[in-house]
Order: sequence, then C-alpha cells, then structure tokens
Amino acid sequence: MPVKLSTVIFIFFINTTCGLAQSITVPMEILKTGHIVISVKVNDKGPYRLIFDTGAPTTIISSKVATEAEVVKPSLSLTLFGAGGQANVKSFELGNLKTPNNSVVVMDHPTLKVMSKFFGPIEGIIGFTTYSRYKFILDYKASSITFSPTGFIPPDIIKAMMTRMTGSEKSQSFLFPKGIWGFQAEKSSLDTSDGITVSLVNENSPAAKAGLKKNDRILSLDGFWTDSLEDLFFAASKATPQKSSKLTILRDQKKMNISLIPSTGI
Repeated sequence: MPVKLSTVIFIFFINTTCGLAQSITVPMEILKTGHIVISVKVNDKGPYRLIFDTGAPTTIISSKVATEAEVVKPSLSLTLFGAGGQANVKSFELGNLKTPNNSVVVMDHPTLKVMSKFFGPIEGIIGFTTYSRYKFILDYKASSITFSPTGFIPPDIIKAMMTRMTGSEKSQSFLFPKGIWGFQAEKSSLDTSDGITVSLVNENSPAAKAGLKKNDRILSLDGFWTDSLEDLFFAASKATPQKSSKLTILRDQKKMNISLIPSTGI
C-alpha cells in the first residue's frame, strides 16, 4: 500500500531558559520515502521519533506517547477520522530546546503504523499547530535543519474544524488538508468480517448529509476495499474534495451505495 505524507518538513523549539532562540541547527533523519524524522522528548519523556510534516494541520502523538508522557489517561479510546481527542503537551524538547503549550491530537495513525514496520517506531507527526511558529532552512546534504522563531501564534485548528463541520460561526474561515468527511470508524483485532464499522457521524457533517449512520459497515470507498483502518485512510487520501465519492456499505444486512462529498481542505 502506498504511503503518502508531505515531505517538506521542519523542526521548531524554544529555549525556555534564554528566551527565543536565534537560528538553531539540529540533525534530522531522512527516510528512504523522503520523510524527515527527528527524536524529541514529550513532557520530559522519551525521546520519541516523530515526522515533521508541513502538510499536517495539527500535531499528532500516539496513544503510547500520550500515556507515557501523561498527556491523557491510558484508557482513552482511539478511532478514525476523529481521534482520541484534543490535548495539550506542555513541551516538546530536543536537548535544552523547548516549545511549550502545544495543541495536539492523540491518534494511532494507520499510516505511521505501516511506516513503523519498515523504519522502526514512529510515534506521531509535528503539524501546523506547532511548526507554524518558526521559519526554517532544510539542508539535505548535511541532514540538518536551521530554524528561528517568528512569534506567530497558530489558531486552534481542531476548534476551527468542528466549527466548519457543524456550520456554526460561519464568519470564520480556515483551510484543512485534503477533505473533511465527518465520521469515525473502527475495527477491533478480533473482527475478521469484511469492512469496518462507523462508530460516530458528526452532526451536519458531509457524512451526515450523505445519510451515513452509526453502525453502518463500510465495505469500500471509490472502489477500494476497506477491510482495515489503513485501507480506509488510503482510499480517503485518493478522494478529491468537493467531488462525490462512492461508499458501499452494509446496513441491516443489506448492501447499498452512498454518495458522499467531502468538504474542501488545504
């Protein structure tokens, strides 16, 4: 299965003892896929390997990191196209360099699970809610990144996304990557049946408007079989916002098709 994430990536940190740093250079790991990975500490725990991705709207950390770094309780449930919930990380740290108060989403991202099988544990993605505070220079030959803080304070992307999906506060306008679908799905390790189960449909979302319901079983999306969360993420990545996508579902033991138009993102 192809793995796609943005490859223009950078790192950011604030020196909490000396104020804002002024051009700091740090090493980076370049994977064979072109993704950039760096080891960071989260709330003084770790280090953990995270991908730095300028195509990601928010920073994501795995449930393992969230638990070990005491970001959320270990019992938190994780699902697709939603996540385990929004949280705040007190600091990401590399050496004595830190950036405080990071808005994150706790999520075991299927693509990262696949990548971890080939490149070792990758526990999250650094996204817009953190990297946007810095300007940067990538040196691929030296495998390093030079960055400087700008003082920019990013908006609350998750709050803005929910505002967009529910249609409230229409005066606000934000952009998001690919499409916004508005549903969550899940599949346990013991579930061997075809498809995956819809666990939540957000009110007034594209999924709700299309008629998707909780407990529907998604069998395919635009012709791609969806027998796992990885399959669903891959299929969704191929869809085009504002254009109709075909979901084949199983509802009350009857197979049917639904046309869903994901909202526009970045």
